[in-house]
Amino acid sequence: MPLPVVAIVGRPNVGKSSLFNALVRSRVSIVDPTPGVTRDRVAVELRHGERRCELVDTGGIGVVDELGLEAEVEVQIETAMRGADLLLFVLDTQEGVTGRDREIAARLRKLDKPLLLVANKADHPSLEKQAAELCELGFGDPFCVSTVANRNVGELRQEIFARLLSAPDVEAAGDVVRIAVVGRTNSGKSTLVNRIVGAERMIVSDVPGTTRDAVDLRFDHKGRSCIVVDTAGLRRSGAIQGSPDFYAQARSERAVRRCDVALFLIDAMHEIGRIEHSIAKLLLDSGKPFVIVLTKWDLVDGRKDFGQFGAYIRDRLDFLQFAPITCIAAQQGVRVDETLDLVLGLHDEAGKRLSTGEVMRLIKDAMERKAPPVRGGRTGKIFYASQVDVRPPTIVLFVNEAKIVSAPYQRWLANVLRDGGHFEEVPVRFLVRERIRNLPHE
Repeated sequence: MPLPVVAIVGRPNVGKSSLFNALVRSRVSIVDPTPGVTRDRVAVELRHGERRCELVDTGGIGVVDELGLEAEVEVQIETAMRGADLLLFVLDTQEGVTGRDREIAARLRKLDKPLLLVANKADHPSLEKQAAELCELGFGDPFCVSTVANRNVGELRQEIFARLLSAPDVEAAGDVVRIAVVGRTNSGKSTLVNRIVGAERMIVSDVPGTTRDAVDLRFDHKGRSCIVVDTAGLRRSGAIQGSPDFYAQARSERAVRRCDVALFLIDAMHEIGRIEHSIAKLLLDSGKPFVIVLTKWDLVDGRKDFGQFGAYIRDRLDFLQFAPITCIAAQQGVRVDETLDLVLGLHDEAGKRLSTGEVMRLIKDAMERKAPPVRGGRTGKIFYASQVDVRPPTIVLFVNEAKIVSAPYQRWLANVLRDGGHFEEVPVRFLVRERIRNLPHE
């Protein structure tokens, strides 16, 4: 059953993104005094008790965008409003009704949608009398809130669900696969996300830095519920300018930590550089499985084949030998479904659990083939091993001295597991613990 949609609309800087974050109890949308920070439709699942809906944040109506994307932002706003089951029209209590508010109100009347007037920035009960002047717009009494003082936010959440005729119960979190799409700027992330969800949900532009928020979008693939998260293009630290860029970078990194599987996009038209190395390290440190995706394959010179590109990637990112590589042409939909098949396969593979007997057999085989290094005259020994968690597959090793079982040797152990047909294309995490020595009897 599709979720009912609640869209937050209004002019710039009335606190729409702050209200969005307050309602979902998380810093999802970027909040900044700069007008026009929100461009895409930022959507997340809003829950109240056992009920849920989709809450959508939109850009400010009438904003002048610094990159000249006003038309694209406007399309996203119009689409959100027309697709909504309930509109939250947000105004600034302290500024009162402006000419722009009246223009927006006239536009909303033509839509003939259920609407709740929200008077934000009512930071003190005394300001609620001032909010009464908003009644002139003809949408009834305003619902007064303050995201700064956290006034009436919970009551607004309750009112939203009271006005929705139907909102399905919450589904189990484990039933949904979260997919983060990451890569440098202009690597084709938003184009791919639009193709996956089958709608123009993300603004696509040749201008770098178009996407700022990490945007969650729900879809189904072969009967399985998924959420794809479009992220801002990751940059080198020296290329980050201003707080919107900083927060966009932070949300992209958070999206990786929250996902189940990532799509690591590499533009086939550009060489692999330092930013790809940084993204690869972020993915590896997260422990999340990921697919390396060569984008814009339709633009590649026909004299070059996929094997050459694959060898190039393996050479430049030699520490990612286990990760699968594929290529897509997102605009034409080439190999997009096959890539999603890979994603779900990796998710399932990362959820497998080996018996302790099987882990011990594999570790013993690894030690016979290559013993842990000798340091300070001591030879490393692994006394016991067992898988203790999944996603990522996590194996605890009880050893005689932890520092002897180094990171390179752990990578060797992971490769032995893969050679044995286990966790072939997902990261494996090891927890190294020193065996507690028996104390002498007194």
